[in-house]
Amino acid sequence: MPFSISGKKVLITGGTAGIGLATAAHFVAQGADVVICGRRESGEEVAREIGCHFVRADMTVPAEIDELFQQTLALLGGLDVVISNAGGGLDDLITDIPLEDHDFTVALNMRSAFKVLQLAARHVTDGGAIINTASIHGMRGVAGVSSYAATKAALINLTQSAALELGARNIRVNAVSPGLINSEIWDGEAPVEKAKIVTALGRMGEAAEIATVFHFLASGAASYITGANLSVDAGVTAGTPLSLSALLEDKLLEE
Repeated sequence: MPFSISGKKVLITGGTAGIGLATAAHFVAQGADVVICGRRESGEEVAREIGCHFVRADMTVPAEIDELFQQTLALLGGLDVVISNAGGGLDDLITDIPLEDHDFTVALNMRSAFKVLQLAARHVTDGGAIINTASIHGMRGVAGVSSYAATKAALINLTQSAALELGARNIRVNAVSPGLINSEIWDGEAPVEKAKIVTALGRMGEAAEIATVFHFLASGAASYITGANLSVDAGVTAGTPLSLSALLEDKLLEE
């Protein structure tokens, strides 16, 4: 079955919450053997709940990423799929953001992703898949999140370059760029009303809706897809939806 991921040996970084956790739970349910990683020891409990392995690792520390891969290979006996999902960052206006906050965002979103990709390229079996979690913020300029957006733009370009280098081994490298996804990152303040206006579908997405996209890209059904950046954003990057057009028109009429 081309869509099957049963038996796949999978590493998911940033897998203890949000999109990463939803993806890990989905892959386990589909029969994959999964390792997740995170900075907190509480990841052990998360892993037990969904039935996978856990390795503690701080993705801003290169030596811990090396150890993560060593432990993952020992646990799984190989690697078919790596989902590089760890990310985040501290951000503000360009004029206000401290350089150390910018450096942290670069270390977490770009340097760690490069290190993961480097090790994945060495250890993923020929014919395997590497998938990076980018962002729609990496596809255009976004005020107020310049460091985050820049690192995600770099990650999309890195994905394309890696796809060209690893294609000879039939290793596919792709990126997924989520839009407004409902998860704990919003700390109870998810922009539900904003999503109704800026998305064509009029709602926020769920982490499980990103997990199924990772499933597709990890499976044989995506065997001819590499170097792609798949936007999963309810049409945000497609343009201006009717809801926003109507709002803008109303504002213009008021003036």
